[in-house]
Amino acid sequence: MKITVRVLGRYKDLTGAEHIALDVGQDRTLRAVVNTFVQQYSAAAKDTKNMIVLKNKKYSSFDTSFTTNDEITLVPPVVSGG
Repeated sequence: MKITVRVLGRYKDLTGAEHIALDVGQDRTLRAVVNTFVQQYSAAAKDTKNMIVLKNKKYSSFDTSFTTNDEITLVPPVVSGG
């Protein structure tokens, strides 16, 4: 299944676009979205466990399912030096 995903922060710089197309196969969980993103953009691999995923603008776990009508957003981990 092909979906469009919004990316923010350094992921936008990494991909060169705010919206990207991903083919997540038949798995309809946000974990599949994250795994597919990391496969295509290996520089994000170190973020896999701490990546922030939003489904319809709400924080969601990797096990959350989605449909093609949902808005999926990937956000890099937030780091504070404070």
